[in-house]
Amino acid sequence: MNSTPVDVLEQLPDLQEGMHAPGYFGLARDRAMIGYASRQEKWDARLEQYTVAPALTVDYGRALSRRFGAGGTLTHREAQSELVVNGIFAPKNNVRFRIAGSQLRSDAAGMPGVDSVQQQGYLLGAKKYWDSYQYLSDLGISAYSVEASAAASSAVSTLTDPDTLDAGVAGMQLPSSGRTDGYQLSLNLRPSSESKLELKHDLSQASVFTDATAIRSDSQSSSRIRYSHFFGNCLQLHGGFTSTTSAERFDLTLTRDKWNLHFIREQNGASDSTSMRIGYVLPLGRQPNVKRQCGSVGAPRFDSIVNATTKRPAQLPAEPIAIGTFR
Repeated sequence: MNSTPVDVLEQLPDLQEGMHAPGYFGLARDRAMIGYASRQEKWDARLEQYTVAPALTVDYGRALSRRFGAGGTLTHREAQSELVVNGIFAPKNNVRFRIAGSQLRSDAAGMPGVDSVQQQGYLLGAKKYWDSYQYLSDLGISAYSVEASAAASSAVSTLTDPDTLDAGVAGMQLPSSGRTDGYQLSLNLRPSSESKLELKHDLSQASVFTDATAIRSDSQSSSRIRYSHFFGNCLQLHGGFTSTTSAERFDLTLTRDKWNLHFIREQNGASDSTSMRIGYVLPLGRQPNVKRQCGSVGAPRFDSIVNATTKRPAQLPAEPIAIGTFR
């Protein structure tokens, strides 16, 4: 079967030119989906990995006006369920505010001493782009908070006599909650009409608590700078440097049509590695595209409000934040 969704209505002749319902249906080896999309509303339902680990996802988004939109995503798996909601406000075409929230419940399989986790996340973000300035492209900032509470495993919580615990369990403290607060700042520049410079900085503070006492607190920060230049004749140069609390990474890529050359150097603690790779992309199972696909800087743009209402913010984790059992 075709591995991509098929718009069955497009296979039917139009009764009136340009008039047909924007519904779609798709069926692949490991995924089935059905949905509807228009300029004011969209929804879809997807059943993925239904032969191995079924996951049902339902999205719904709606533009309430030219400036407001609301929507969300509900995902259910065997051991985890999550709801993400978004509110979008666009006072101008080049300015957008987002408020988002998430609610997650997981059986927390694999977390020692934890039977289940309930997690809430909140995010407030703003972004603006410019298309009339020569050097400034777009600026974005977001702040987020994620809090998780844990239910102790019944196998551990029923043991109250220290003499009955082995040495590994006796020294454990059962956590009751964890919390992560952070912000992200991004700034993109256009040094020339053929180049762009991306700057991003993240800072977060993660804490784990037993009752009201913090038993661990960690700060994490990362900074990234990335430069891209688009030469003539489909030649592109991309380079970036990423620095985190514990690691650094430098990469350089040179591409032309289907050829590419990659150089990567990574340093993680006391270890470091360097690699170089030459590649060629050969499309399979389809007609070769005779038109050259060359990148460009392009003017910054937002997704439509309807599409933005169903997108999950990257800062809100899709899995429970680490709580675990600590000594």
